Amino acid sequence: MAKLGEFQWRWLLIMTVLWLLVMLSAIAVVNSTHQSRIKLNQLELAKRMTNGYQVAWGQYLLEQSTLASYGRVESVAKKQLGMKTPAANELVILK
Repeated sequence: MAKLGEFQWRWLLIMTVLWLLVMLSAIAVVNSTHQSRIKLNQLELAKRMTNGYQVAWGQYLLEQSTLASYGRVESVAKKQLGMKTPAANELVILK
């Protein structure tokens, strides 16, 4: 077996270190890509949830406007509370 000279040992050491750095870099790229995909999935989920909340908010506003409409309030007042519109002679104007 031939002995390696000092130059060959340095060359072998440099190549080994470079190979290890390349492998670490590759692992870092894979990890970074994985983390990016996870964050992108979380962002898409948050966007879908936001859209769902916006739809629900719109439905609640529509329901509120329906329940608070003048015609409905008048109808409920007449049917459930027995209220009626006063006649002209029943009105009292305060100054």
